[in-house]
Amino acid sequence: MINKCLFSGLLLSISMAASARPSQTMPSIDPDAGQFFHLDTHDVPPADSHEGKQFRLYSAVPLGISSPRPVLYMLDGNGMFPLMVNLAIRKLPAERMPVIIGIGYASDEAFPKKWRDYDYTPHVSDPDFAYGGGAEQLYTLLESKIKPWVAANYPIDENRQTLFGHSFGGLFTLMAYQNHPESFQAFVAASPSLWWGKGEMINLPLMTERQAAASLFVTQGGAEEKPNLEKMDEKQLARYHSRTSWIQPRALCSALEASHHSCQFTLYPGKNHGSVIPDALDKALDVAALPDTL
Repeated sequence: MINKCLFSGLLLSISMAASARPSQTMPSIDPDAGQFFHLDTHDVPPADSHEGKQFRLYSAVPLGISSPRPVLYMLDGNGMFPLMVNLAIRKLPAERMPVIIGIGYASDEAFPKKWRDYDYTPHVSDPDFAYGGGAEQLYTLLESKIKPWVAANYPIDENRQTLFGHSFGGLFTLMAYQNHPESFQAFVAASPSLWWGKGEMINLPLMTERQAAASLFVTQGGAEEKPNLEKMDEKQLARYHSRTSWIQPRALCSALEASHHSCQFTLYPGKNHGSVIPDALDKALDVAALPDTL
Protein backbone atom coordinates (compact mmCIF):
# COMPACT_ATOMS: atom_id res chain seq x y z
CA MET A 1 0.00 0.00 0.00
CA ILE A 2 1.40 3.41 -0.94
CA ASN A 3 1.64 5.98 1.80
CA LYS A 4 0.30 8.89 -0.25
CA CYS A 5 1.67 11.64 2.00
CA LEU A 6 5.17 10.19 1.98
CA PHE A 7 4.94 9.53 -1.76
CA SER A 8 3.92 13.11 -2.47
CA GLY A 9 6.70 14.38 -0.22
CA LEU A 10 9.23 12.26 -2.09
CA LEU A 11 8.16 13.66 -5.44
CA LEU A 12 8.23 17.21 -4.11
CA SER A 13 11.74 16.81 -2.70
CA ILE A 14 13.02 15.37 -5.98
CA SER A 15 11.38 18.18 -7.97
CA MET A 16 12.88 20.89 -5.78
CA ALA A 17 16.33 19.34 -5.84
CA ALA A 18 16.21 18.87 -9.60
CA SER A 19 14.67 22.18 -10.60
CA ALA A 20 17.99 23.81 -11.45
CA ARG A 21 21.51 22.38 -11.79
CA PRO A 22 21.47 18.91 -10.21
CA SER A 23 22.87 18.59 -6.70
CA GLN A 24 26.10 16.61 -6.44
CA THR A 25 25.07 15.31 -3.01
CA MET A 26 24.05 11.66 -3.33
CA PRO A 27 20.47 11.12 -2.08
CA SER A 28 19.85 8.83 0.88
CA ILE A 29 17.98 5.56 0.61
CA ASP A 30 14.96 5.39 2.90
CA PRO A 31 15.67 3.18 5.95
CA ASP A 32 12.41 1.33 5.21
CA ALA A 33 13.89 0.05 1.94
CA GLY A 34 15.64 -2.74 3.85
CA GLN A 35 12.23 -4.24 4.59
CA PHE A 36 11.63 -4.73 0.86
CA PHE A 37 15.02 -5.03 -0.84
CA HIS A 38 18.42 -6.56 -0.33
CA LEU A 39 20.74 -3.65 -1.19
CA ASP A 40 24.31 -4.07 -2.36
CA THR A 41 27.10 -2.56 -4.48
CA HIS A 42 29.58 -4.15 -6.87
CA ASP A 43 32.48 -2.48 -8.69
CA VAL A 44 33.05 -3.32 -12.36
CA PRO A 45 36.43 -2.47 -13.90
CA PRO A 46 36.09 -0.36 -17.07
CA ALA A 47 37.76 -1.36 -20.32
CA ASP A 48 40.38 1.27 -19.46
CA SER A 49 41.19 3.10 -16.25
CA HIS A 50 40.91 6.54 -17.84
CA GLU A 51 41.46 9.20 -15.17
CA GLY A 52 40.65 6.80 -12.35
CA LYS A 53 37.15 5.96 -13.58
CA GLN A 54 35.57 2.97 -11.86
CA PHE A 55 32.02 1.81 -12.55
CA ARG A 56 29.87 0.82 -9.58
CA LEU A 57 26.64 -1.17 -9.69
CA TYR A 58 23.93 -0.46 -7.14
CA SER A 59 21.49 -3.33 -6.73
CA ALA A 60 18.10 -3.68 -5.06
CA VAL A 61 16.72 -7.23 -5.07
CA PRO A 62 13.21 -7.84 -3.66
CA LEU A 63 13.29 -9.95 -0.51
CA GLY A 64 11.77 -13.42 -0.40
CA ILE A 65 11.19 -13.83 -4.13
CA SER A 66 10.57 -17.39 -5.30
CA SER A 67 10.74 -16.87 -9.08
CA PRO A 68 12.71 -14.63 -11.46
CA ARG A 69 11.73 -10.96 -11.52
CA PRO A 70 11.91 -8.34 -14.26
CA VAL A 71 15.04 -6.21 -14.08
CA LEU A 72 15.30 -2.44 -14.46
CA TYR A 73 18.73 -1.16 -15.48
CA MET A 74 19.17 2.57 -14.97
CA LEU A 75 21.88 5.11 -15.76
CA ASP A 76 23.11 7.72 -13.26
CA GLY A 77 23.14 5.14 -10.51
CA ASN A 78 24.77 7.45 -7.96
CA GLY A 79 22.09 10.11 -8.15
CA MET A 80 19.05 8.24 -9.45
CA PHE A 81 19.20 4.76 -7.88
CA PRO A 82 18.29 5.95 -4.34
CA LEU A 83 15.36 7.94 -5.73
CA MET A 84 14.13 4.92 -7.71
CA VAL A 85 14.37 2.62 -4.68
CA ASN A 86 12.57 5.15 -2.46
CA LEU A 87 9.85 5.54 -5.06
CA ALA A 88 9.49 1.78 -5.54
CA ILE A 89 8.78 1.05 -1.86
CA ARG A 90 6.01 3.66 -1.87
CA LYS A 91 4.55 2.94 -5.28
CA LEU A 92 4.58 -0.86 -5.60
CA PRO A 93 3.44 -3.79 -3.49
CA ALA A 94 6.27 -6.20 -2.70
CA GLU A 95 5.01 -8.84 -5.13
CA ARG A 96 5.34 -6.44 -8.10
CA MET A 97 8.80 -5.02 -7.44
CA PRO A 98 11.47 -5.59 -10.09
CA VAL A 99 15.18 -6.07 -9.50
CA ILE A 100 16.72 -2.59 -9.81
CA ILE A 101 20.30 -2.14 -11.04
CA GLY A 102 21.84 1.34 -10.97
CA ILE A 103 24.89 1.87 -13.17
CA GLY A 104 27.06 4.48 -11.50
CA TYR A 105 30.61 5.30 -10.52
CA ALA A 106 32.88 4.82 -7.52
CA SER A 107 32.50 8.48 -6.63
CA ASP A 108 30.89 10.59 -3.93
CA GLU A 109 29.27 12.79 -6.57
CA ALA A 110 25.68 12.14 -7.56
CA PHE A 111 26.36 13.01 -11.22
CA PRO A 112 30.11 12.79 -12.04
CA LYS A 113 29.91 15.18 -14.97
CA LYS A 114 33.10 14.48 -16.87
CA TRP A 115 32.62 10.71 -16.88
CA ARG A 116 28.90 10.66 -17.68
CA ASP A 117 29.28 13.34 -20.38
CA TYR A 118 31.70 10.99 -22.14
CA ASP A 119 30.12 7.61 -21.36
CA TYR A 120 26.50 8.46 -22.19
CA THR A 121 27.00 10.29 -25.49
CA PRO A 122 27.62 8.90 -28.99
CA HIS A 123 30.48 9.97 -31.22
CA VAL A 124 29.59 12.75 -33.67
CA SER A 125 31.71 14.58 -36.24
CA ASP A 126 31.31 18.12 -34.87
CA PRO A 127 34.47 19.05 -32.91
CA ASP A 128 32.37 21.05 -30.46
CA PHE A 129 31.22 17.69 -29.08
CA ALA A 130 34.63 16.03 -28.88
CA TYR A 131 34.37 15.79 -25.07
CA GLY A 132 31.86 12.95 -25.51
CA GLY A 133 31.61 9.87 -27.66
CA GLY A 134 31.94 6.89 -25.31
CA ALA A 135 28.39 5.50 -25.50
CA GLU A 136 29.26 2.47 -27.60
CA GLN A 137 32.09 1.56 -25.21
CA LEU A 138 29.70 1.72 -22.27
CA TYR A 139 27.15 -0.34 -24.17
CA THR A 140 29.83 -3.00 -24.80
CA LEU A 141 30.67 -3.04 -21.08
CA LEU A 142 26.97 -3.33 -20.26
CA GLU A 143 26.53 -6.34 -22.53
CA SER A 144 29.85 -8.10 -21.92
CA LYS A 145 30.28 -7.63 -18.16
CA ILE A 146 27.38 -5.96 -16.37
CA LYS A 147 24.39 -7.93 -17.66
CA PRO A 148 26.14 -11.34 -17.43
CA TRP A 149 27.21 -10.58 -13.85
CA VAL A 150 23.69 -9.53 -12.87
CA ALA A 151 22.17 -12.65 -14.50
CA ALA A 152 24.64 -14.89 -12.68
CA ASN A 153 24.04 -13.34 -9.26
CA TYR A 154 20.40 -12.28 -9.13
CA PRO A 155 17.07 -14.02 -9.95
CA ILE A 156 16.12 -12.00 -13.03
CA ASP A 157 13.75 -12.73 -15.89
CA GLU A 158 15.97 -12.23 -18.95
CA ASN A 159 12.84 -11.86 -21.09
CA ARG A 160 11.76 -8.75 -19.15
CA GLN A 161 14.67 -6.34 -19.12
CA THR A 162 14.19 -2.56 -19.19
CA LEU A 163 16.78 0.18 -19.72
CA PHE A 164 16.13 3.67 -18.34
CA GLY A 165 18.01 6.95 -18.51
CA HIS A 166 17.33 10.68 -18.23
CA SER A 167 18.97 13.54 -20.16
CA PHE A 168 22.32 12.21 -21.44
CA GLY A 169 21.18 8.91 -19.92
CA GLY A 170 18.03 9.22 -22.03
CA LEU A 171 20.20 9.76 -25.10
CA PHE A 172 22.24 6.66 -24.25
CA THR A 173 19.00 4.68 -23.88
CA LEU A 174 17.75 5.95 -27.23
CA MET A 175 21.04 5.07 -28.94
CA ALA A 176 20.87 1.57 -27.45
CA TYR A 177 17.36 1.23 -28.91
CA GLN A 178 18.52 2.51 -32.30
CA ASN A 179 21.64 0.37 -32.57
CA HIS A 180 20.82 -2.67 -30.41
CA PRO A 181 17.02 -3.01 -30.16
CA GLU A 182 17.32 -6.70 -29.28
CA SER A 183 19.27 -6.05 -26.07
CA PHE A 184 16.27 -5.07 -23.91
CA GLN A 185 12.54 -5.67 -24.12
CA ALA A 186 11.75 -2.06 -23.16
CA PHE A 187 13.63 1.25 -23.35
CA VAL A 188 12.58 4.35 -21.37
CA ALA A 189 14.33 7.45 -22.74
CA ALA A 190 13.47 10.40 -20.51
CA SER A 191 14.18 13.90 -21.84
CA PRO A 192 16.83 12.57 -24.26
CA SER A 193 19.46 15.18 -25.16
CA LEU A 194 18.76 15.23 -28.89
CA TRP A 195 20.67 18.52 -29.19
CA TRP A 196 23.90 16.52 -28.89
CA GLY A 197 25.72 16.84 -32.22
CA LYS A 198 22.63 18.73 -33.47
CA GLY A 199 20.93 15.35 -33.81
CA GLU A 200 23.54 13.89 -36.15
CA MET A 201 23.49 10.53 -34.34
CA ILE A 202 19.77 9.91 -34.96
CA ASN A 203 19.39 7.46 -37.85
CA LEU A 204 15.65 7.50 -38.43
CA PRO A 205 15.73 5.16 -41.48
CA LEU A 206 17.61 2.59 -39.40
CA MET A 207 15.11 2.83 -36.57
CA THR A 208 12.01 2.77 -38.76
CA GLU A 209 13.08 0.18 -41.33
CA ARG A 210 14.50 -2.32 -38.86
CA GLN A 211 12.06 -4.72 -37.27
CA ALA A 212 12.12 -4.19 -33.52
CA ALA A 213 10.04 -6.13 -31.02
CA ALA A 214 11.18 -3.92 -28.15
CA SER A 215 8.98 -1.12 -26.85
CA LEU A 216 10.26 2.45 -26.64
CA PHE A 217 8.88 4.97 -24.16
CA VAL A 218 9.92 8.61 -24.56
CA THR A 219 9.07 11.22 -21.92
CA GLN A 220 9.51 14.98 -21.78
CA GLY A 221 8.40 17.94 -19.69
CA GLY A 222 6.04 20.46 -21.22
CA ALA A 223 8.43 23.31 -20.39
CA GLU A 224 11.17 21.42 -22.24
CA GLU A 225 9.12 20.99 -25.38
CA LYS A 226 7.87 24.59 -25.39
CA PRO A 227 9.97 26.69 -23.01
CA ASN A 228 8.92 30.18 -21.98
CA LEU A 229 11.74 32.21 -23.52
CA GLU A 230 10.53 35.41 -21.87
CA LYS A 231 11.48 34.01 -18.46
CA MET A 232 15.05 33.21 -19.52
CA ASP A 233 17.98 35.51 -18.82
CA GLU A 234 20.58 36.28 -21.48
CA LYS A 235 22.81 33.35 -20.57
CA GLN A 236 19.91 30.88 -20.53
CA LEU A 237 18.70 32.13 -23.92
CA ALA A 238 22.16 31.70 -25.44
CA ARG A 239 22.34 28.17 -24.06
CA TYR A 240 18.88 27.36 -25.39
CA HIS A 241 19.61 28.65 -28.89
CA SER A 242 22.91 26.76 -29.03
CA ARG A 243 21.17 23.44 -28.38
CA THR A 244 19.43 22.69 -31.65
CA SER A 245 18.46 19.48 -33.41
CA TRP A 246 16.68 18.53 -36.61
CA ILE A 247 14.30 16.28 -34.66
CA GLN A 248 12.54 16.48 -31.30
CA PRO A 249 11.34 13.66 -28.99
CA ARG A 250 7.67 13.85 -29.97
CA ALA A 251 8.46 13.81 -33.71
CA LEU A 252 10.84 10.90 -33.26
CA CYS A 253 8.18 8.84 -31.53
CA SER A 254 5.57 9.78 -34.12
CA ALA A 255 7.87 8.61 -36.93
CA LEU A 256 8.38 5.28 -35.22
CA GLU A 257 4.66 4.82 -34.61
CA ALA A 258 3.94 5.62 -38.26
CA SER A 259 6.29 2.76 -39.17
CA HIS A 260 4.37 0.38 -36.90
CA HIS A 261 6.92 0.38 -34.10
CA SER A 262 5.89 0.49 -30.47
CA CYS A 263 6.72 3.99 -29.22
CA GLN A 264 4.79 5.85 -26.54
CA PHE A 265 5.45 9.57 -26.06
CA THR A 266 4.39 11.05 -22.73
CA LEU A 267 4.40 14.80 -22.05
CA TYR A 268 4.24 16.10 -18.49
CA PRO A 269 2.72 19.62 -18.66
CA GLY A 270 4.54 22.40 -16.85
CA LYS A 271 7.58 20.28 -15.99
CA ASN A 272 11.12 21.30 -16.91
CA HIS A 273 14.25 19.22 -17.42
CA GLY A 274 14.76 18.79 -13.69
CA SER A 275 11.26 18.78 -12.25
CA VAL A 276 10.15 16.06 -14.69
CA ILE A 277 12.53 13.52 -13.10
CA PRO A 278 9.94 12.09 -10.64
CA ASP A 279 7.52 11.50 -13.52
CA ALA A 280 10.25 9.80 -15.54
CA LEU A 281 11.14 7.52 -12.62
CA ASP A 282 7.47 6.71 -12.17
CA LYS A 283 7.10 5.80 -15.86
CA ALA A 284 10.16 3.55 -15.72
CA LEU A 285 8.77 1.65 -12.74
CA ASP A 286 5.41 1.22 -14.48
CA VAL A 287 7.17 -0.22 -17.52
CA ALA A 288 9.51 -2.49 -15.58
CA ALA A 289 7.25 -3.81 -12.81
CA LEU A 290 5.21 -6.95 -12.89
CA PRO A 291 1.61 -6.24 -13.95
CA ASP A 292 -1.14 -6.10 -11.33
CA THR A 293 -2.67 -9.31 -12.62
CA LEU A 294 0.34 -11.46 -11.69
